[in-house]
Amino acid sequence: MKNKKGFVFIETIIVTCILLASLMVIYSLYVNSLNVESRYLKYDDPVKLYETYYISKYLESFDFKLLKENIKNGAKYERIFLSRSDIFGSSYTKEVKFLEDLWAKLHIKSMYLFPHNIKDLAECNSYESNDKVFKDAICTNTNLITYLRNIDDVEPNKYVFVVEFASTKGGDKCSSRDCFHYYAHLEVGD
Repeated sequence: MKNKKGFVFIETIIVTCILLASLMVIYSLYVNSLNVESRYLKYDDPVKLYETYYISKYLESFDFKLLKENIKNGAKYERIFLSRSDIFGSSYTKEVKFLEDLWAKLHIKSMYLFPHNIKDLAECNSYESNDKVFKDAICTNTNLITYLRNIDDVEPNKYVFVVEFASTKGGDKCSSRDCFHYYAHLEVGD
């Protein structure tokens, strides 16, 4: 009779260990899928991709090619500001106002134009200490660097147009504490 009790006890321990191991595997797969889904929601969400596409088409209707020329001439990247006169020129005040309204409605934080070798830019440690402007503007934005590391390099004659959106989870305007950063990018050519 004692042998039966010992066998049941050992059998219970073995079954419990198998169940715990199975639950640990299931939990790790669940956490991994949540992390992947979270990344997909923040990076290249289809809605943000559409918005980025139309913004790039709007900017290309002006002198967007001047920014591409700056990169060809040695600039590491171009940050697009609303007040950049080299994009719009002085005679486009209505267009600048339209872009300001669009910027506010879509909750755009920043827009960038990067060269084709974007993975090199994401490695901030490889730049010399005398490149302080680049390190201050790009390397301090850890969300952007993480996103840039997820983008594959593109063809040498293409550029990467990146838009950083910042909003609350509900899609409203955010303050610095409750901001979530969303990114989308497009390849743009000559």
